[in-house]
Amino acid sequence: MANKEYINLLEMRELKFKNTYTTGSLQSFSKPCIGYILRGQGKFFYNGNTYVAEAGDLIYIAKDTKYYSVWYGDPDIDFYSISFDFIHPYAFYDYRFQIVKGFSRERFDLIINSLSSRPMLAMSHIYALLDEIYPKMETDISPIQNGTIEKAIIHIEENYRQPIEIDELCKLCHLSRSSLFEAFKRRTGVSPINYKHNIMIQHALELLAHTDMTVDEISQSVGFSSANYFRTVFTKLTNKTPKEVRHN
Repeated sequence: MANKEYINLLEMRELKFKNTYTTGSLQSFSKPCIGYILRGQGKFFYNGNTYVAEAGDLIYIAKDTKYYSVWYGDPDIDFYSISFDFIHPYAFYDYRFQIVKGFSRERFDLIINSLSSRPMLAMSHIYALLDEIYPKMETDISPIQNGTIEKAIIHIEENYRQPIEIDELCKLCHLSRSSLFEAFKRRTGVSPINYKHNIMIQHALELLAHTDMTVDEISQSVGFSSANYFRTVFTKLTNKTPKEVRHN
């Protein structure tokens, strides 16, 4: 094993909440983190997309990832969180945020049960866990590359407050409408409009957490045509109203 693959930091904890929980602000990790859901469901807003993880799913959060999350329990939310780092600070940096569905909890139980009493054994279980999950994950060397559809993605992210004209995106990418929608869905998993809505809601979550702006003011600030439409989209994406998120 090369030196860059050696772990030099490890922290693990189990987190529990009742009914609902939201991070309330943009999360940014200085080191890789792995989550494993024991009970409940997590909805993650990252890079213009919405990801859903349920009990039995593993969440891999790469170094420097920035995201929001909203959690739901029936009634319990319970998950493991493991943060670690390598001697080489950007080892495995091409593995970005992703969810591995239906992952066995056995290795996580082994780690948490041995961490305090047999830390060296816990480290061996961590290496075994990473050796198991990395081959199952996809790499993304650069989330924003110079491919054709990236021009549309960058345009939406830089102009999310403004109305997005599909014809304008077609011109930027030199694609027909049908080709644009197909390529955009293949790249992001959603349509251009849904991608824009995700970006708008991510910014709205930040404003709800860190400003005293009213819901109407936030709606206008992030570019929605009306506060009612903002509430509709927000609730559809987060399963919570803006006021519930702010309260949490």
